[in-house]
Amino acid sequence: MKTLFLFLILALVASLPSFGQLVVKGKITDAETGDPIPFASVLLQGTSTGISTDFEGNYLLESNNRADSLEVTYIGYNSQTKVIGPGKEHTINFQLRPSDYEMEAFVFEAGENPAFEIIRKAVAKRKDFDKRKLDAYQTKNYTKIEIDIDHVSEAFTKRKAVKKVTAVLDSIKQLTNDEGEKILPVFFSETLSSFYFRNNPELKKEVVEKSKVTGVGITDGATVSQITGSAFQEYNFYRNWLNILEKEFVSPIADGWKGFYDYDLLDSTKIGQDSVYVLQVYPLRTQDLAFTGTIWINKNTYALKQVDLTIPKAANLNFIERIKIQQELTPTDPGALIPSKTRVQVKIGQITPKTAGLLAKFYTSVDSIQTGNPKPTSFFNQAVVLQPDFDAEGEDFWNKNRRDPLSEEELAVLQMVDTLKKIPVIRFYSESLKFLASGYLPIGKLDVGPWPGFFNYNNVEGIRIGAGLRTNLKFSDKWKIEGYAAYGFLDRRLKYSGAITKILDRERWTTVKISTQKEIDQVGLEMESLEGNSIFLAASRFGTFRKPFISTNYRMDLKRELFKGFTLMGSIKSNHFDPLFDFYYLDEGASELKSTFKTTEGKIGLRYGRDETFIINDNDRISLGPAKWPIFAINYSKGFQWLRGEYNYSKLKVSISQKLNMGMLGISRYEAAAGKVYGNVPYPILENHLGNETLFYTSAAFNTMNFNEFTSDQYFSFRYRHFFEGFLLNKIPLIRKLKWRAVANANLLFGSVSEANLSRVPVMDPDGFPLQTFGSLDPETPFLELGYGVENIFKFFRVDFFHRMSYLDKPSVKPFAVKVSAQIIF
Repeated sequence: MKTLFLFLILALVASLPSFGQLVVKGKITDAETGDPIPFASVLLQGTSTGISTDFEGNYLLESNNRADSLEVTYIGYNSQTKVIGPGKEHTINFQLRPSDYEMEAFVFEAGENPAFEIIRKAVAKRKDFDKRKLDAYQTKNYTKIEIDIDHVSEAFTKRKAVKKVTAVLDSIKQLTNDEGEKILPVFFSETLSSFYFRNNPELKKEVVEKSKVTGVGITDGATVSQITGSAFQEYNFYRNWLNILEKEFVSPIADGWKGFYDYDLLDSTKIGQDSVYVLQVYPLRTQDLAFTGTIWINKNTYALKQVDLTIPKAANLNFIERIKIQQELTPTDPGALIPSKTRVQVKIGQITPKTAGLLAKFYTSVDSIQTGNPKPTSFFNQAVVLQPDFDAEGEDFWNKNRRDPLSEEELAVLQMVDTLKKIPVIRFYSESLKFLASGYLPIGKLDVGPWPGFFNYNNVEGIRIGAGLRTNLKFSDKWKIEGYAAYGFLDRRLKYSGAITKILDRERWTTVKISTQKEIDQVGLEMESLEGNSIFLAASRFGTFRKPFISTNYRMDLKRELFKGFTLMGSIKSNHFDPLFDFYYLDEGASELKSTFKTTEGKIGLRYGRDETFIINDNDRISLGPAKWPIFAINYSKGFQWLRGEYNYSKLKVSISQKLNMGMLGISRYEAAAGKVYGNVPYPILENHLGNETLFYTSAAFNTMNFNEFTSDQYFSFRYRHFFEGFLLNKIPLIRKLKWRAVANANLLFGSVSEANLSRVPVMDPDGFPLQTFGSLDPETPFLELGYGVENIFKFFRVDFFHRMSYLDKPSVKPFAVKVSAQIIF
């Protein structure tokens, strides 16, 4: 009996570990997007045993306590509970749905909010942990980007074009759990790169070593691969302001934190070996460009450990419904923190109820962090570099070298994108959109376009038809050949242009270009000066021409980037001016009136943008603009009386432009320019200030000035524009709901014309009829116009109201003008 009893006791003891040891693992994901939810709390109900998910949403919970259910909670999501079945080991996955979360009111009855002291200490330590304090660092990065169409409405699926891909839409269920929503993936990329940073001056460079891009409408991955790396996924919460989608968002640990945020100390826990505070952050005002979510701060060092922050729909972000940023930070040997993993979701809502939305997902992981040993400044000459064999590897390479295996959902996305981009109707629409955006349609080694030049109508040419061709990268990466021809049925003139460009160096962008052109231009509306204002230029080619002339020119241009941001340009140009309006001028000492003239002009220019970023698109280099520093430019031109030139003269122009981030006040942009023409020349050679008699707004013109109203041989101009980004109109409930945003303008111009140049202008033509000439400014009285307006009307349109403040005594002057424009802004 004793033996039997002892046996039963031993058997019971032996069975206890087996009975009590419970192992539960799984993954927590967002039910709408399929993305992992890091930092979620997983708890055995009825016990104090719990754990947090890792950055990939995975959890592994081991406990000697037995429980019959498992609960998952996370701020901003509805909690969920699932039953634990019998047995020792279980795999339980959860799909959480976002909740309609609203900030609660927290009342502290006595003393200061305990979270404030933690934030105060974290802010005091910002400089110690900001990665910008490092002299230099470099990392190995893996980046993946996915773009999906979501919010696929019933009305959208009933469209004729969409019905042709119904079979594909019906199979999308495999991408998400049954609790998820349908999505239509259209783009997926993976990039392996080396990233380099240097301080004083602050310089960055990314070398894209391997890249794989697949997407609807993507025919060549070279351009796309330059913007899918980690260089464009910069989120540093140790900055006071984070620039996201051209908006300035205040960090929860910014210097002025107390003016933008409230905080709640939720918990104290451990992450790895670190004890951390868990704080919930809230914007003080829902419409501010601020974050809501959770941050984890190290108890000992007061460094950020990880963040999970969202820019909610309540912020004035137009199409954007949500921006979510999740980040883990890793300390370097000198102490500064570098994000080791970053995940960003950008959810773009439906423009109309009958369209679809977009969901963009970005993920970056970083390893092999090295600090110190800064590279020379010349190394950073090109911000993004593609290795020659960047796209040469197949799936076997990526399976072996990607740091994080693709999930089942991501593998399904790849398969779906490959299927979609082969469907004829998808290819047709994607190519059509590219054609509208770029102006050119690629056909093999040639591009046909530009489409704005296919058809025009005006009082000089009547109906005008034209077409052009240019070579693309498939033809050559060293030569670019382009040509265009047009014919006007009223004036019966053939217009043409042609150019050959040789790319001598793609790293330090160096080109030489030879071109010729015969085209109709307008005094003060020359196409060369309006290249960056395509809508305004296209509008000016229709209707009534002001002071038109035929320009026949031959020119050669040289361009070279000497070092990062510093570009040297030179050209020589021969031009024949043949007016199509009543134009005459007097040569010095001559009595006979002339109407045509020829010039030969050499030009040299310098341009410097300290932090300007460029990418190479086929055989063109495109500026993505500077981050914060101004762009300086200086140009000097010299006219010669040789090579058919008739005049000696000089032109000097100096300009500066900059974007100013004003925090919660919005964004300002200014352009200042000063110039002088030395010599006595016909007035079309002088500076003919650009007016605007069209209905359309442009920042390049004075919008209450008439065409050809003022000409100067010395001048100073200043243009200032401010975008309030909702700062003012957010205070008005109805306007806040419409998401209208206020804008303001101020344009100033000083100028004058010398007596010597005025004396070249006759008052009568050869037949004795009076001539219409140009106007000039009083050197003591500037031209001034002030404007205000509203943008983001119906999410696209902008209306500006301008008041002309000076030179109001002319009969043709309009003291008030209304201008409209369309734009896509966030």
